[in-house]
Amino acid sequence: MLPNKPQKPKERGRLITLSILSALVCGVYALQLMNFQVVRGEEFQEKTQQMTVSRISVKAARGEITDRNGVALANNKVGYNIVFYYSFFPAESRNEIIASLIELLEASGEDWYDPLPLTVSAEPEFLENRDSDIDTLKEKLQVNGYATADDCMYQLRELFDIDESYDDLTARKIAGVRYGMVLADFSVNNNQYTFAEDVTAELVLQIKELSYQFPGVDIVDEDIRVYPDGDLAPHIVGVVGQMYAEQYYGDPENGVEGYRDKGYPMNALIGRFGIESLMEEELHGVDGVKTVEQSEDGTILSETITQEPESGNNVGLTIDARFQARIQEVMNDYIEYLRSLPDDPDGDDNGNQVVGGAAVVLDAKTGEVLAAVTAPTYDLNSYFSDYSALASREDLPMVNRAFDGLYRPGSTFKTVVAAGALTEGIITPSDTVDCHRVYTYYDYIPGNTFRPTCLGYHGTTNVMRALTVSCNIFFYDVGRRLGIDKIQEYAHLLGLGTDTGLELSNAVGGISGPDRSELLGTTWQPGNVCQTSIGQMDTAVTPLQLAIQAMTLANQGVRYRARIIKEIRSYDDSEVLESTQPEVMSEFALSDEAFEAIKTGMIGAAESVSEQYNVLGWNTSLSDLGYDVALKTGTPQVTATTFSSSAIAFAPADDADIAIGIVLERGANARNLVRPILEAYYELNGGSPANTDEEVENA
Repeated sequence: MLPNKPQKPKERGRLITLSILSALVCGVYALQLMNFQVVRGEEFQEKTQQMTVSRISVKAARGEITDRNGVALANNKVGYNIVFYYSFFPAESRNEIIASLIELLEASGEDWYDPLPLTVSAEPEFLENRDSDIDTLKEKLQVNGYATADDCMYQLRELFDIDESYDDLTARKIAGVRYGMVLADFSVNNNQYTFAEDVTAELVLQIKELSYQFPGVDIVDEDIRVYPDGDLAPHIVGVVGQMYAEQYYGDPENGVEGYRDKGYPMNALIGRFGIESLMEEELHGVDGVKTVEQSEDGTILSETITQEPESGNNVGLTIDARFQARIQEVMNDYIEYLRSLPDDPDGDDNGNQVVGGAAVVLDAKTGEVLAAVTAPTYDLNSYFSDYSALASREDLPMVNRAFDGLYRPGSTFKTVVAAGALTEGIITPSDTVDCHRVYTYYDYIPGNTFRPTCLGYHGTTNVMRALTVSCNIFFYDVGRRLGIDKIQEYAHLLGLGTDTGLELSNAVGGISGPDRSELLGTTWQPGNVCQTSIGQMDTAVTPLQLAIQAMTLANQGVRYRARIIKEIRSYDDSEVLESTQPEVMSEFALSDEAFEAIKTGMIGAAESVSEQYNVLGWNTSLSDLGYDVALKTGTPQVTATTFSSSAIAFAPADDADIAIGIVLERGANARNLVRPILEAYYELNGGSPANTDEEVENA
């Protein structure tokens, strides 16, 4: 080890200089620290005590809802929202601030959030079809169940200290906002309340200029849910809205999880119905957190994103928006045509009292819902502002007729009896029944008066001709022999009166029989099997189930699960996170011989649809398409003098691409919609199935 060398004078000088500089720096910091802690300590402590730190939820971008081709049915735009911050919203002047804001919004033609189930008037009344909301209001106000709207308004004025300086109309408006704040649990724990959404830039400027009048009121840029074509499949897409307190907290005693347990803030928007509700947790994403420091007068000192929001996922549906729009247009035009018809001179029901209708089209090879149209429809973008008017309309536009409407199927049900009887060996394709218009089988019973009739004299009739001419006598007799238990069994196998597997809520309905009669409080009679065989009695099915019936026939007994969710994708569409696949729900062996017989009868029914039914310039014939269509129509009875109209179809008959179910409520000739639907499908999907691959490729 080498001995230490003596330091040179130059090096010793550098060390001394560095030491002095270090001492000076430390001294400066020490003096500054003394200044902060001792000299100005009281001043900084006072400022710290005056400063408020708030944690505000940052909304995650909600995922889009798209059709099968990526066309947006629900997406987002950036808009201006007016919000209240609890920490700076003075309790003593809340009514005054709210009244002033309402005045500004009204002058600008803007809406604000008002969940109060009372009409906005000086003498408010309970809104129609809002029973659940009215019950919640009475519970919140702790009034009796028989309390009137006046009673509730009196309690609201008392609860929110809305004094006599406000006229009755203004008081009602203020009460609506204050009640919304109660429902949203606007408090120190839920610091932000959205008063109005998507207001104009002009209004934003006004509020900012008058900000000194509105302590605790701010404008925030947030994603606003919009529906690019709001009247396209609104019953399917759904809408988002404010969460109620009971939804937030849930019902732990009964095992009902609330949104609080899922990490939602109280002021979060949630899906109300449709896909928005069904896929809420996929679409919603995870909100972030913004930490805001504010001075005593509300001045924002700093804003920091302390937790980045995570956008929701996109949900792709199986429906084709273009196809949906075309069928909706066709349906609306045809309903208007029917309504324009003069009354029949003989007093017969010609369909001009049509109330509405629905059409469902499925991919026959997968069960995917390609279109599901309900008429009348409405616009999602004005759902909340139009709610009262929509809820009170007699034609029930908010009912999803395609999935939830229950109707007698009429003679479309005859294909069920045909399939069951052929499969069970009750008949062969060549077996016949004599039709002389009146069914006399039950005449062996002394005093019998049950003699159901047919619309024609069809003579000796086999199953093919019976389906073509819709012979009641044939199906009375064959259905009686098949028996009600087997009729129910095959109806379920064909998708009627049973679970469809669809992800969205849909009605199940039921098939006539002793069990259903008991459920409905009626007595089952032996002859009821005859009426059941032609789709009457207590059988109730949906247009969706009619389309499934057509699909299952086309697949010779294989019934696929109906599906409307195609896939879930990441928000930027870079990754498919999950996709659905065809799934068989049930199957039975419809033999080639039996299928050929049913198909032949249905093709015959389609060929009877001639151009004499030209409407609106349409060619409704099903005989000149270049491929066969399998069709069965029905005219289910509604009352003694009124009827609806139904139809099922699949095409091409030999190898079906699509299956169709249609109901016109109090309408006529639903079959007239089949050709426009087929033409729209093939036009949008490369042309007629008769084209060669090369022709389709060059199309």
